[in-house]
Amino acid sequence: MRQVWEFIYPAGAEVRLGHGGPAVTVLYAIVPWIGVMAAGYAFGTIVIREPAARDRLCLRIGLSATALFLVLGGLAVFLHPASADGPPALIRLLNQRKYPASQLFLLMTLGPTIALLPLAERAHSTGLGAGASAGLRPAGRVAAVLTTFGRVPMFYYLLHIALIHATALAVWLFRDGSTHADWFATAPYVSVPPAQRGGLPLLYLVFFIDVAVMYPLCRWYARLKATHPQGWMQYI
Repeated sequence: MRQVWEFIYPAGAEVRLGHGGPAVTVLYAIVPWIGVMAAGYAFGTIVIREPAARDRLCLRIGLSATALFLVLGGLAVFLHPASADGPPALIRLLNQRKYPASQLFLLMTLGPTIALLPLAERAHSTGLGAGASAGLRPAGRVAAVLTTFGRVPMFYYLLHIALIHATALAVWLFRDGSTHADWFATAPYVSVPPAQRGGLPLLYLVFFIDVAVMYPLCRWYARLKATHPQGWMQYI
C-alpha cells in the first residue's frame, strides 16, 4: 500500500518495486500536478469573464496565494533557523521543494503568475501599433513571443528536455573536449563535479540560446496545430 501511495502523494522517498526489485524515485506525483492541471481548467471560467471582473479575480487570487506563501514560508524560516554557515533567510524562503511539489512551491510560483496576468494582458493589447504599418511595440513583441510558447506548452516541454541535454553536451565538448559520458552512469540523476560546473553567465547564455532555438519550432508547431484543431495535436 505504501508503494501505491508514493505514486499518489509521495514523501520524497524511493519506492522499491517488489522484494529486491529496482528502486523508483517518484518526481511527478499524481496529486500535486493533476491538481494544478485541474485548477488550470477551472481557471478558464475566470479567463473568459469580462476584463474588469477577470482582472480583479486574478489580483485577488494571485496576491492572496503570494501572501499566504510569505506568511507560511516566513514562519517556517523563523521557526527553523539555519546553522551559522547556512544560507540567508531569503534563500531558504525561496528554496522550496519542487519534486514532488510542495504546497509552498505551488503558492510561490502560481501566486505571482496569476497576479501578473492583468499586466501581461495590458502589455499585449497596448503593445500594438497605431496602424498596420506601425507593427508591434516592444511590449507587444514580448507578449507575442510568450503567447506563441503558451499555445504549445507540452510541445515546448517535451522538446526542451532533449535540447537542453544536447546543448550541455555541446558546451562540455567545446569547453573540455569531452562530453563526460561517465557523468551519466546514474542518469537521470547526473552529478557534475563542482569544479566542472559552469557559472551563471554561461548558464544564462545557454538559456537564451535554447529559448531562441525553441521559438521558431514552437511557432511552426502552433500554426500546424491550428490547422488540426480536433486532432491529437490539441493535446501537445
